[in-house]
Amino acid sequence: MWLKALKLTITLSCITPTFAQSLDSLRKLIRDSNGYENLVLQIKYAKELAESNPDSALVLTESLINKCKVAQQDSLLGQAYIALSTSYSYLADYNNSTSNAFKAIGVAEQFKDTITLIDGFNNLGIDFMLQEDYSKSIEYFSEVNELSIQYGDSLRWGHALNNLGLTYGYMGEIEEELDFYDQAAVIFLAIGEKEGYANTLLNSGTVYTVLEQFAKATSLYEEALLVFEQIEMTSGIQNTLLSMAENLLAEGRNSEAEAKAQEALEIAKNNQFSQDQLYSLDLLSQIAEERKDFHAALSYHRSARDLSEELFTEEKSRQIVELETKYQTEKKEQELVLASLQLEQQQFEKYVLIGTLVFLLITGGLILFSVNQKSKLQRKLLGEEIENLRLKINSLLGDSNAIKLSLEELNEKLHQPLSEREFEILNLTVSDKTNQEIAEEVFVSVNTVKFHLKNVYEKLGVNNRKEALHLIVGRS
Repeated sequence: MWLKALKLTITLSCITPTFAQSLDSLRKLIRDSNGYENLVLQIKYAKELAESNPDSALVLTESLINKCKVAQQDSLLGQAYIALSTSYSYLADYNNSTSNAFKAIGVAEQFKDTITLIDGFNNLGIDFMLQEDYSKSIEYFSEVNELSIQYGDSLRWGHALNNLGLTYGYMGEIEEELDFYDQAAVIFLAIGEKEGYANTLLNSGTVYTVLEQFAKATSLYEEALLVFEQIEMTSGIQNTLLSMAENLLAEGRNSEAEAKAQEALEIAKNNQFSQDQLYSLDLLSQIAEERKDFHAALSYHRSARDLSEELFTEEKSRQIVELETKYQTEKKEQELVLASLQLEQQQFEKYVLIGTLVFLLITGGLILFSVNQKSKLQRKLLGEEIENLRLKINSLLGDSNAIKLSLEELNEKLHQPLSEREFEILNLTVSDKTNQEIAEEVFVSVNTVKFHLKNVYEKLGVNNRKEALHLIVGRS
């Protein structure tokens, strides 16, 4: 079973229930403002944009960092680095994300900016958690927790506790996980932060589903759903319905599970939540299999496959178009540079020819030689940059090879057989792909990949991918 509902806080600027309206409102405010206020609003806009369009947020934030430096707005520079870190984190580029988080922390320490310091540690905690370095993740989230208490920032305190709960959950320490969720819920209730409160209920519910305490999970889901409906948060409603469907499926209440999953699918379609449509279709296929309605299961599976291929093609095309645009832009700039160099060279040659003195001819010749060498070097360097862009484009058109295993032969040797999805994840894992690469290839979240791997390792009786590989090689 995959549990999609887990909620973590990458950026601490809370997204409103009507996300698109929030962005539209910010755009209007930005247009009507100027100076310092304008920069503040643009940084906030970049943070919120990162969740839905990290590529655009990345471009915007890089320009904002330059604006802050030119305007000598050191107090805003740290938050601009936070926005840049957030964009990279959503793109799963953790090296750049952590690098910019540390830059933000450096600025915060220099100007004694506690808020930026908290946000920097929070982003580091998220990045290390997603890279499965849980000890570092806990270290940074604990910093967020302590600083939030000292500064009296209850909102960030609640999010720190929620994120600590998630980290302990990934480590399999269920009691600590639930305790942190409960603490976060108390804080969110006290300050009237309904979205945060509902998310902690949702996170707790997924834990009780895993523990097969279905009645407790149902109670938490129903309360979370009520809160999300009150604040009209569509994505929260959709996530809760999916979790309720999973809980019902685990109880064997297949008809009710199907109804909830269908409701979640309709919301995902109406709001163009493409990734959530895939989750819903996948769950509906599982439910149909449990009901022995294999025709319906196949239909849902095909719909999910078609949508996945469509999303993959769109993303692939988008990346190629972006690189092609960069390539053509860079090429045009290089042509202009070369033309300028050639013009300078022609003008210099003309001036040299005018001179009549030998000393001037000799001097001019030396200078001309220097210009020619510089021009050759420029052509070489610019040519290499063009070639690098070509290689990037070509790499997007290639396919990676994975170790091919036989699901049937492997399942014959296991007490608990692997599902097709688990087998697909295992096949990509032993082919030395990272969790992020697997997630991108099969169009699920990194958390979903981790959950599948946990189930696979338990069925294989191993602890990690290295042991899994040795086991597969030994049995093949």
